[in-house]
Amino acid sequence: MKNRFLVFAFLLISAVAAQAQNLPANLWSSPQSTTTEGRYRSNADNFIRPDQYTGLNLNKWFGMVSFLWDNDFGAVATAGFSAKAGSAYIGAFYSGNFWASKPANNYTEQELDPIGGVAGRTYDVYNNINVGGASNPVNNFAVLIGAANMGFRLTYRTNYQSFKENDIVTGGRLYDSYRMQSGYLSPQIAWAMAKDLTAKNGVRPYFTVDLVFDRDYQKVKTAGPDGSNNTGEQVVRSANHIDPAFSFGLGGVHFFNKNNFRLTADLDYVFSMSIYNNEYNYVENGEYKTGKMKGTNSPGSNPYIERSSFSNLVTPSLAGQWSSERIALRFKFNLPLTFSNLEQNTMRLAVTNKLVLHGASDSSFSFIFRPDLRLAMQFQIIPGKLILNTGARLQATAITLETTDRKEYTGGVEVVGGRQKIHQNSYGSGFVSRFHIGTVFNFTENVWVDAATGISNAYGNSGTIEVFAPGGLFAFGSILVGLKF
Repeated sequence: MKNRFLVFAFLLISAVAAQAQNLPANLWSSPQSTTTEGRYRSNADNFIRPDQYTGLNLNKWFGMVSFLWDNDFGAVATAGFSAKAGSAYIGAFYSGNFWASKPANNYTEQELDPIGGVAGRTYDVYNNINVGGASNPVNNFAVLIGAANMGFRLTYRTNYQSFKENDIVTGGRLYDSYRMQSGYLSPQIAWAMAKDLTAKNGVRPYFTVDLVFDRDYQKVKTAGPDGSNNTGEQVVRSANHIDPAFSFGLGGVHFFNKNNFRLTADLDYVFSMSIYNNEYNYVENGEYKTGKMKGTNSPGSNPYIERSSFSNLVTPSLAGQWSSERIALRFKFNLPLTFSNLEQNTMRLAVTNKLVLHGASDSSFSFIFRPDLRLAMQFQIIPGKLILNTGARLQATAITLETTDRKEYTGGVEVVGGRQKIHQNSYGSGFVSRFHIGTVFNFTENVWVDAATGISNAYGNSGTIEVFAPGGLFAFGSILVGLKF
């Protein structure tokens, strides 16, 4: 009992990253993993996980291709390959839609006299300039190197798009330069042990660092004075931010194992923050000048907002599994606790050409609690050949307790009597109740097909499950073919 207490004490003071070994931002999971809410992973998941690649039992190589439909990006192609040479291992992964729906930004060459231009000169004329939004294509890459029972993975995700041209015409006006940026560029570095440190209790330490560079920026310079009779580079919008996140931990502790039943405790931890460094304009003698601000500059009634935030996500969890000859059951109960701080100040451009506090200035602390239960079952219809996967998830609405210290400012001066302390309790919306069915068919020991069928139900989206209707038993939301030799 004393040793068990020490194990739990060490677990509670250790920071652990929630599912850090998975590819980031729910980038990829096999149909089997998706169907079972992550409770049963396949080789197609583990080949690119730095803590699990050793479980593939490769002689030479592994490969897989998959198709799935993403609600945000439509059809997404996925492919993976890994190979083993002695004790060294390398895996590569791609998922995305290449350049599908990438804005074309077509133009024509015309002789015309735009505002600020020269009559009779040939210009590139754009009717519309589109960058950003849902049309941005998405592409994701990952490389895993394994050696000495450790895995090192580099992942790169992006849907970044940009436009950068000089001497163009749009809206009947000539621009010396026209710059737009939209989307994210996100590298991740992950490290993990790929072998349990203790034979009885498990424990696989891991660590990840994520960086998300989010770009939302537009800056232009007209040829000659603009519509406000000013010259120089004008910042139309500047709402860029960098979101670093750090995750690390033990990787789970098995504390009970008897009669094919095992319980595992874990404590996941993620620290994340948002950093802002943007630009705004002011005018001196009819010329645009550029200043720096620790916030966002977006068109609207309150364009200038200073911002900073950080968050701590702690997730104690309990997982269990049991198996017999043909049936296997698993569950995981997560108790995520989020503690976050947000500083947000409304600003105004003063006559000194500096930004000063004007309006509400908030310092908020919030606590969020949202329990999450995941259940899964595997049934060997034909042992070793045909497997039925089912999974369900119940996730409560978030309980949010928030306290805000607010001050009011006018032109940089605090308003007397304007201080408030605001307490807000929310029990929110977004209750999740869903169910999935999928199958795995093993042609041979080395070739298999993994599919998620159309049978699924999410609370609020559909009141029934129709087995033979479109989207039913013989329709597939995602399908994967895997090879291992």
